[in-house]
Amino acid sequence: MFFASLPTHATDPIDWLPDSMQLHGFLTQAFFHSSDNNFYGQSDDGISPGLTEVGLNLSYQALDNLTLAAQGLYRRAGDVDTGSFRLDYGLADLTLYTYENGRIGIRGGRIKVPFGLYNETRDVSFTHPGILLAQGIYFDRSRSSFVSSDGGSVYLDHISDYGDFSFKVNVGQPQSDRELLTSVLGNTAPGSFDANRPGVATQLNYEINGGEYAFAVSFIDFELKYRPAAIDNFEAGKARFRPLLFSAQYNGEKLSLTGEYLHQWYELRRFGAFLPNRSLVAQSWYVEADYRILPKWQASVRYNELYVNKDDKDGSLNALVGLPRHLGFAKDWMASLRWDVSSSWMLRAEFHRIDGTAWLPAADNPDPNLTKRHWNLFALQLSYRF
Repeated sequence: MFFASLPTHATDPIDWLPDSMQLHGFLTQAFFHSSDNNFYGQSDDGISPGLTEVGLNLSYQALDNLTLAAQGLYRRAGDVDTGSFRLDYGLADLTLYTYENGRIGIRGGRIKVPFGLYNETRDVSFTHPGILLAQGIYFDRSRSSFVSSDGGSVYLDHISDYGDFSFKVNVGQPQSDRELLTSVLGNTAPGSFDANRPGVATQLNYEINGGEYAFAVSFIDFELKYRPAAIDNFEAGKARFRPLLFSAQYNGEKLSLTGEYLHQWYELRRFGAFLPNRSLVAQSWYVEADYRILPKWQASVRYNELYVNKDDKDGSLNALVGLPRHLGFAKDWMASLRWDVSSSWMLRAEFHRIDGTAWLPAADNPDPNLTKRHWNLFALQLSYRF
């Protein structure tokens, strides 16, 4: 799974295209209902058609060692993203050196950020278990800043008698993200976040027996600068994020077991009197079991914990400033059932029982004091690909 340079698809190629070109696409529509709080729209005691994703990607083998690829994406996700078209990735992949057991290459353009097991293909629902990935690690509310960057990448793939290795280093400008801004400064911040300097993302992967066992270590370091509006309570401060992620997975004939652990340092500096300097460490982890009941049916169970500040796991510091304690943590039990109707169609249903609101989108819940600590989330998803 780690040696694919671009997202892969199981469907047949388009007949009228030349062999050097491949065209693929996908469509996902998800519906949400929650007992309390809103997720991707007004889901509280109602049904929100809150998540729509449409993607179209084209790759061209220009030379034996040069591939050009791009993907356009339309995404609507409640008030987090009210609907926008964007270039998800657009890159040139050049293999510099090929030897008997591997290759070395570079990529340039808008490149997917290597992070964990699922970040590079997170938009293609067929490639990961569950409608929602573990939100304590793969935050949807800060998706744009972590999913891709504009810059370059160096990669190495090596096959040995002891297993398969893959190493990547990306350097580039992260994308701006309004939801990340509201998570850091609140919904009333009128300014914007921009990349203060090129960010760095690196990942080392190791597989045994063709992916039966898979391990990865990922690290990102990027900094955003706040650009205040003409009238603003905040000054031109900086926010720095440094997540370190450990991943492990077992893939058997019917059973898959996955676990990931996140240790993230983040710093807020020079935002002025309304936000003193802060340096915190967030912590999150999850374990998941996926079982293929029948060839076309799969059941999944996951438990995920997130703490915004690992030294304040009960949210006591939030209470000191008049905010709910449950903003500081989230504990999530998930059960999911997937039906692959055909190679092109998939239907999935999912249930979450959640204690805490640490990963709840602020855009969908502008007043944190109205959120509830204990809540349930139901989701239904229909996906198509070609």
